[in-house]
Amino acid sequence: MNLILILGICVTFLTAIFTAGYDDKPGTPEDKL
Repeated sequence: MNLILILGICVTFLTAIFTAGYDDKPGTPEDKL
């Protein structure tokens, strides 16, 4: 159960980073932590 949860978080985090780096729009404060 924990492994699946960790994998889900990792995939979501990497996807967020990839999307933020791909779009690279300064008008999105949600992508910037």
